[in-house]
Amino acid sequence: MPNKALTILIADKQHLSRRHIEKKLNHLGYYRIVPVQTFEEVLILTAVLAEPFDVLIFNADLAAGDDEIMTLQQVRHVLVYDDQELNACAAATSSLVVRLPGALDSVNLEHFMDIIDPPSSLAGLRVLPWLRELARSSAN
Repeated sequence: MPNKALTILIADKQHLSRRHIEKKLNHLGYYRIVPVQTFEEVLILTAVLAEPFDVLIFNADLAAGDDEIMTLQQVRHVLVYDDQELNACAAATSSLVVRLPGALDSVNLEHFMDIIDPPSSLAGLRVLPWLRELARSSAN
């Protein structure tokens, strides 16, 4: 079961991209999401000395470079997507920084969130239909 207390900041110029990522996160069980359009909004929201955001997901086109990313003190984990290369020094501000080439798809987003918010050991267990049938037949 996902940690519903995680706060997630999504930054992308395109409204449809932000909405698409938000819907994917909603589907995974995350609802404390703040979508923004510019990196300046990210800087403003992360400059507030309140509780830090757990996750920042943003398009690399928004940040001018590593200097801007280094200023993000109030973000625990960062997922950068697109084909812009960023230097390794961005990892100094957050416990996890992941860079993906190209667009963010559902599989990559789900795997990233599994790293940030691992499912409980029992939640991942799924009973295969044939195993359920075998258990029923052996009970008879």
